Amino acid sequence: MYALTYKKKSGILKLLSLVSKHKWITLSLLLGFYQFSGGLYIFAKAELAQYLIADAWHKNLQSDEQHKPWPWADTHPVAELIIKDKSWYVLAGASGRNLAFAPTHVSSTPQPGESGNSVIVGHRDTQFNSLKRLQKGDLIEVKTKHKRQQFKVTMLRIVLDSQLEYMQSNINNDTFDDDQSSLTLVTCYPFDSVLPNPTHRYMVRAIAL
Repeated sequence: MYALTYKKKSGILKLLSLVSKHKWITLSLLLGFYQFSGGLYIFAKAELAQYLIADAWHKNLQSDEQHKPWPWADTHPVAELIIKDKSWYVLAGASGRNLAFAPTHVSSTPQPGESGNSVIVGHRDTQFNSLKRLQKGDLIEVKTKHKRQQFKVTMLRIVLDSQLEYMQSNINNDTFDDDQSSLTLVTCYPFDSVLPNPTHRYMVRAIAL
């Protein structure tokens, strides 16, 4: 029994000695494992969120109530956005917390499909990365609780984040009136930059057909 205990202590001491000699390698490995496991957690969380948002959206379609994707959420899905054969659910309220899970509707603008210009924002490295492949004339489809509508892309523009006037419906070089349904999709620019909070935005304007 003493010999077994002695061997265990000896093994632990050897391991500690090895870690001490190669502490920087050990630290790098531990840091790498931490970042890897953190990335897996974020990925799993995002995937689960998409399932819950989809479930809430389908419940909304079948009832008069607005269903939250999870009990503590302060948002609910308001539309389904189809771009380049990919479908995304749009959440109400353009907060940073909601943007982490899906494109979000700016609450001060009309609902998607209603008269006026509806503004939807999304992250450039997730859902709205597909905006860089859009061209003038492409179609965007929007499904709401009451209808399904197509929008034709009429404008692609890079603007400063301070140029809020481009979210209005009556900007220059765009031919439609305030009673017409339109979409403005906004994401950060450039798409492939790793720098956070850039000063420019990529903007897509589309008009209801």
